[in-house]
Amino acid sequence: MIIATAGHVDHGKTLLVQSLTGVDTDRLEEEKARGLTIDLGFAYMDCDSGVRLGFVDVPGHIRFISNMLAGVGAIDYALLVVAADDGPMPQTFEHLAILDLLNVRHGAVALTKIDRVSNERVSQVQSRIREILASTLLSSIRIFPVSALTGAGMDKLASVLESDAGLIRRKQPSGHFRLAIDRCFTIKGAGVVVTGSVFSGNVKPGEELYLQPLNIPVRVRGLHTQNQTATEASQGDRCAINIAGAGVRKDIIHRGNWLTSNKDQCVTDRFDVQTLVLNTGVRELRHWTPVHVHTAASDVTGRLATLEGSAIPAGERGLIQLITSDPLVLCVNDRVIIRDQAAERTIGGGIVVNIESPRRGRARPKRINLLQGIAGKDGQSVLEYLLRHEDKGIPAGYWRNSLNLQEDEFHQMVQQTGALNLNDEWLISSMHYRLLVDQVLNQFKHNVSGLTRRQLANAVDVSNTALLSHIIKTLVGEKKLKQEGNQLSLPEHREELTKQEQQVWLRVKPVLEQNMIRPPVLHDLAKTMSMPEKSLEKVLMRCVQTGMLTRPVRNRFFLPEAIDQLRQLLIDTADEDNQLTVRQYRDATGIGRNLAIEILEYFDRQGTTRRYGDIRKILQES
Repeated sequence: MIIATAGHVDHGKTLLVQSLTGVDTDRLEEEKARGLTIDLGFAYMDCDSGVRLGFVDVPGHIRFISNMLAGVGAIDYALLVVAADDGPMPQTFEHLAILDLLNVRHGAVALTKIDRVSNERVSQVQSRIREILASTLLSSIRIFPVSALTGAGMDKLASVLESDAGLIRRKQPSGHFRLAIDRCFTIKGAGVVVTGSVFSGNVKPGEELYLQPLNIPVRVRGLHTQNQTATEASQGDRCAINIAGAGVRKDIIHRGNWLTSNKDQCVTDRFDVQTLVLNTGVRELRHWTPVHVHTAASDVTGRLATLEGSAIPAGERGLIQLITSDPLVLCVNDRVIIRDQAAERTIGGGIVVNIESPRRGRARPKRINLLQGIAGKDGQSVLEYLLRHEDKGIPAGYWRNSLNLQEDEFHQMVQQTGALNLNDEWLISSMHYRLLVDQVLNQFKHNVSGLTRRQLANAVDVSNTALLSHIIKTLVGEKKLKQEGNQLSLPEHREELTKQEQQVWLRVKPVLEQNMIRPPVLHDLAKTMSMPEKSLEKVLMRCVQTGMLTRPVRNRFFLPEAIDQLRQLLIDTADEDNQLTVRQYRDATGIGRNLAIEILEYFDRQGTTRRYGDIRKILQES
């Protein structure tokens, strides 16, 4: 069990941990010289039952709240420390509010320095502590009067911590491994070591992880959990990992970085949060307020945009968009703490609802309703809600990564929703899919001459090519639509050329057959045909409508068999992962770079390929 201290400066947190564990957690020379905890300290205690307790000792001074926050992001248990002589003080309240915002539900209170005060004073302070706990998630925790100097009450506190550790049931590790880095150092002969709290998943020596947000691959050379050599680290552990990899150096790793098993981990500087505004110190949280944003071990500055009005009153919840100065590594349902611009007080906090928030249209009513519907829900419920309300479906990869789900976990959840999974690219509910198919077929009742893919996409408002391609492929396979080149129509419809158009076609076709995959541009073709360019274009478009030609680019017309040839060259050129570059395709076809780019963009629109930077990946081979 990982226990974090909390409480005001000079209330005896460090001495209490030392009395329990025998370890002085003040490791810095400045801390020892000033008698003041500045940074996180760590200690461990082995119990007779075999339980090992890990302590994160946090600073209590207001100037070091950011360090305190770095230590309490993934704890099991809070040990709130209140001195009997002072009673609750400002950071007692602030630390308690932070624990509440982080959803910490297990803990105890150590009422320290009882050797300095009367029994009556101890009773008074206990009553006051009960008052301030009453409205928090820790309202039912017990209070233990202790003295770290005389040892009074310490055995009882240690016994309770041990027994509580046996009662707390950790969740089974799930999702990708995620460790929030709070320290980095080097060990002679071992190299770089990072420490932090494991938020999800598990890891073993020899496995590959990624240093985020730099996305640098690293190898796990060794593990320690709770300060002991381990063969595995899991969700909830306090962990030290010896890492190695090309370019891995101590100077590039900072508090707030992460180690994760997901190379596609979401990194963002604009995200949505459902937040609670504290009653302490602010009347309301206004739009575009400058703030400090804390999540796990990260601390960045930013601004917040209120999404449901111009302000959120104190004591109330609301949706906000946070725009941060530096990118953060986040998943849905991560916890965020918000402090004021001067970093003097905590003003609120909450849970991440959406990782990539738009610059424009962030407060559209439909979007707000959607965010409200998924806020605070588990992964399965989020997917079910989205699929029920998003009639055009949702991007599979985005939500898989946002919810921190591994492939098998994600597929299991999708299967339980009953949704259609299109090439792991797009998800849509069966009901919405059927309605969309009906909408597609209805378009051809009003456009008997047929539609191109782009015209169809605009008509039914479907921007996702994987979804539209799946619908078209299904309907063509069921013979409910026919496809001739880029033209789609009902099976019973057939365009006929006029006699004059037929004469032009008979002259054009041999010219196009001379070099099918690199036909002449429209201007040159018009010269060859001795026709005005506009007149020829009109006839060629009629040929497109009949399926005799295809117009994949603006200034060239292709025979359908030429498109088939270009598609086959695409498949033949791709590597074993179905990927290729523009250069590879240009060299394989011999059509030149500009035309190669235009043809690849056409295949992107068709849903045959998808572009990822300089790489194209083939999504379908037919």
